[in-house]
Order: sequence, then C-alpha cells, then structure tokens
Amino acid sequence: MAVLRLKMRWFPLIVLDLVVSVLTMCLAFFLRFDGAIPENQLITFYNLLPFLVVCRIPAFLYFGLYARFWEYSSLEDLLQIVKAVMAGSLLILFASFMFNRAAMVPRSVLFIDMFSLMLMLGGLRLVWRLVKEREHRVPKSEADHRIPVLIMGAGYTGMHLFRHLRSFSNHYWVVGFIDNDPKKLNSHILGIKVMGSLDDIPELKRELGVKEVLIAINGIDGAGLSRIVETCQSSNIKCKTVSSIFDLSTQQPHISTIRNIEITDLLGREPVSLDLSLIKKLIVGKRVMVTGAGGSIGSELCRQLLEYEPESLIMMDRGENYLYDLNMELAGQPSNTQKHYHFGSVTHAAKLESIFAKYRPHLVFHAAAHKHVPLMESNVEEAIYNNVRGTQVTADMAEKYQVEKFILVSTDKVVRPTSVMGMTKKIAEKYIQYKGRDSQTRFMTVRFGNVLGSNGSVVPLFKRQIEKGGPVTVTHPDMERYFMLIPEAVQLILQSATLGEGGEIFLLEMGSPVKLMDLAEKMIRLMGYSPNENMEIKVTGIRPGEKLYEELIDSGEEVIPTTHKKIKRLKSNNISLEGFPKKMDGLYENLPNMNNERLKTVLFDFIASQCLHEEDPLKVQK
Repeated sequence: MAVLRLKMRWFPLIVLDLVVSVLTMCLAFFLRFDGAIPENQLITFYNLLPFLVVCRIPAFLYFGLYARFWEYSSLEDLLQIVKAVMAGSLLILFASFMFNRAAMVPRSVLFIDMFSLMLMLGGLRLVWRLVKEREHRVPKSEADHRIPVLIMGAGYTGMHLFRHLRSFSNHYWVVGFIDNDPKKLNSHILGIKVMGSLDDIPELKRELGVKEVLIAINGIDGAGLSRIVETCQSSNIKCKTVSSIFDLSTQQPHISTIRNIEITDLLGREPVSLDLSLIKKLIVGKRVMVTGAGGSIGSELCRQLLEYEPESLIMMDRGENYLYDLNMELAGQPSNTQKHYHFGSVTHAAKLESIFAKYRPHLVFHAAAHKHVPLMESNVEEAIYNNVRGTQVTADMAEKYQVEKFILVSTDKVVRPTSVMGMTKKIAEKYIQYKGRDSQTRFMTVRFGNVLGSNGSVVPLFKRQIEKGGPVTVTHPDMERYFMLIPEAVQLILQSATLGEGGEIFLLEMGSPVKLMDLAEKMIRLMGYSPNENMEIKVTGIRPGEKLYEELIDSGEEVIPTTHKKIKRLKSNNISLEGFPKKMDGLYENLPNMNNERLKTVLFDFIASQCLHEEDPLKVQK
C-alpha cells in the first residue's frame, strides 16, 4: 500500500514534466525556425509527440526523478535530470530512426530541446524548493521569540543544519557560524557570516546575546568535543550536538535530531554513513516483525523502521511495561504504518505461530534475548530456554511462513564464551547458520559489542550513582569494553540486512575498546564533579561470567570486507552442523530438575563438543 501511495504521488509530477517536455520541444521548433515554423515541420512536430511521451517517461523513472521530494532538491537531483534528459533525447532519436531513419527530426531541434528541458526541469524544482522554504520560514513578528544560536562548524554538515533550521525550526535564529579554520573567517555560508573561532564564543555572547551553540562537525573526537563543552559551560551557554547520518545514495548528510551533549558523545564515535535508498527499498511497503521490541535495541529498531514506511510493524515482547511504554511512545509518532503490539514470549510456539499466520511478515528482526550476564549465571535454565529455544522456535516459524529475511541480533560475548549468556547466544548463532545453509528464507546474524545507554549498561548505572553522591563502582581498573551507540547499532543492523543473502555473520565496526575507569571519570567530570576528590570511584571486583577484555572475532573466523566500511562479514571454517537440532533437543532434556551448577556443566560440554573449532586454544572456561 505504501508503494502504491508513493506511485500515486508521482502521477501529477510525471504529467507536469511531460507537459514541460512538450512545451520545450515546441520552443525548440520555434527557435530553430525563427518563430515561423513551416507547415511540413508542424506535421513533423505532431508526429514526434508520441515518440516524446513514450521515450521521456521511462528515462525519468529510471533515473529516479520522483524518488525524492522536490523541496529537498539538490545538485545530485540536477545531475539526475541531466542524465534523464540526455537518455530520453537519445531514445527519441533512436525510436524515430527505427521508424523512418530519423528523417522527421531536425538534429538542431533535438539539441535545443535537450538543453531547454534541462533548464526547465531544474528550474521548476528550484522554484518549488524556494517556495517551500519560504512557507516554513518564521514570520518577522515571531523572530523576537527565537533563541539566538551559533553553529559550530562552517562545513557541509553546518550548511545542511542551517537549511534544516531555516525550513523546519521555529524557535532557533542562527546569528552566525564559528569555525577553528582561520581560512573560513569572515566568509559567508548561505548569507550567514563565519564570525570567529571557539575562543570567540564569550565575546560573541556579549555582542549578540547568543544562548546556545549547535555543534555540526562530523567525526569530532572526544577531546575536541570536551573542549567545546568546557568553553560553553564557562560562558554559561547551552551546548547541543547534531545527530546526522551521511546518505551514501545522495552523498548528503541527513539531519535527524538536535540534542544535549551526552557522555556517549565524548567517546568520539565516528558518524555513520548509510545507503538510505537501499534500506528504504528493503523496508517500504513490507510487513516487518521485531521480537524483543520493548528492549533497548528492539525499541530503537521500531523507531527507525517507521521512518521507512513499512506496511505494518508487528512488535512482540514478554515485558508488559516495556511494550506499554513503546505503545505510548509510537502512538504519538505520525505514520501510515499499521502498528500491532503482542505481549508474549518467543518460546511460546503456539502464540508465535498465530502471529506469523495472521501477519505473514516479510522481515523478522530477532532481538529478544536475556542479556544480563550476572543474572543469567544464576538462572541458567531460563537463559537456555529463552536465548536458545526462543531463537529456534522463531527461526523455524520464519522458515515455515516463508519470511524473506531473518536477522538475529547477537553479541561479542559469543567469542570464546565464559558466561552463560555468551554460550547461549553462541548456540543461537550456530542454529541460524544451520538454518541458512539450505532455506528459501535468508537467515543472517549481526554481531556487535555493548551499546551505551541500554538497559543494564554501565552508563545509566554510573549516572544514578553520581546523582546519589557516589561511590561510582567499577569492577576492575583494567576492565575494558567495546561500545557503540544504540541508534548507530540499529542503523548498521538495517544496513546489514540489505547486504545479507543468507548464512552470513556480520560484524559491526566497534572502534577502539574503552576502559570503564576512563568512562567513569569522564562521566563524573561531565556532571560537574572531580574523580576521587568530591566523587569516589570504588573497585568492586570482577563478577561471575565476566572477562577483563572482550573479543569480536572467534578462532577459525576470517574477516571479509563488505561494501560498507563499518560492516564486515565473518567467514567461519566449517564446523559440522549435521543433526544440530537433534543435539539441541538433547540440551533441553537436561533442563528440568537440574540445579544451576549442573546445568552450567551440561552447557559447557555442549559448547565444547558442538560449537568450538578443533584448533581453539581456549575452548571454554569453566
């Protein structure tokens, strides 16, 4: 339905472009013959019109002239217009040649028509964009109520941020740009002056009454961002950052949100570049299901999926409160997507089958899992049943109901696992590999490390401890983890889904590992305290199942690049997966009437015999 609505929107635009095409062809004849078109050439013009219509439409569609809104027209769109017009003119020449050796078409007419049409189509889109921007501009009567801001970063992202604010924000007034590059000083971007550098912020506040600084710098490191934050804090100016995605299909930044600086920003994560056209092609008009929809990754998946206009979004979670909160949040989000919320566990086969039979999803993102390492050490039966059995049941249903793609959300803790959680997720990965060998459903896995800000992660824990006055607890001075942001992880999960053809394990680029001690110190400073002066840091000791260092690649796995620099494919040396489901059934038989220690032994033995490579030097650590 979404695709149909999109194409219905195209119809008047196509008609308009065809009318313009006819007018420019008429103009070309008029100019060619100095305003006095001979009668025989008028007949040629009328005979040419059917060729014009038949040849222009496929050229316009092929080069995607209607795939984006006119109010966002850019240089990329102009290049597509040039390609489409040239291709259409060649088609007209070829078609008329096949009809009567092109005797009817004066060559000069085609050249005049081609250049005139380029100007007209480009001009129409430019005028439309200017009109829409004027509609969005804040009236002068409301200007006094806007917040005067400086944009930090007089580059490509800063320019797009200014356009975004001018078109869609009614409470910001950009008084100028600032940039540390001295060559940009006193230059202008879209009529707005570059007024100075970071050091000039205090003076600019006094002169212009600046109240906020919006940071629009791609790839800024943690040290650079910290310096900007400190300068703004010392001048009593609010400091916000811009979340943006670089769209590989249009080669432009896509401004998503303007938000407060968080500890996650100080880690210096490089902004994500995505091919949004591929993601939209994967999702638009599809029925998409997300398990574990109320969790940190699952809920962000749901938010981002809605941006790509799926026909319906089926959300399932066993956490009643999580699902309720998600329902309340998404209810206020404007969307034509049908939203369905289902309370239940992925281990409940009958419940799951009723959902698959009713909605017949095209895509399934399996994010449901128990992830808290210490809790799973003392609840081994539930970890096995939910993480292993739940994945098996969901994957089997996906295959039975002919789902196009099934994406398992995995974790770096599957690499040489020492925890119950890591071992159960490793078995789940292996089962998805087993399913991906010979199935019409394309099964794949996306593996990554910790996500900052997720339920149970160290960031909200440290924040609560600092707000209570400390101490901030770190398990070991050398403990380090790979981290990425929740939106970043989900963006790359969606991009991986577009790349997968079945059977792959995709590894997301995690950057450099971060010491938890360093993270705690940065958070303490960001919240206005000094580590170990007025905020204590206490070392508590490693918890059961934890490792000092996390790994991303297992022994026997080879890293292969993909078309996206932040996504790698892991090629695993063959481990025999014959009869793997039956062996998993044997694992479930051990669940009833066993204590945690006995279940851990059974789980360790299963991992060692079924999931590890012969040459693995570590095996598992009991």
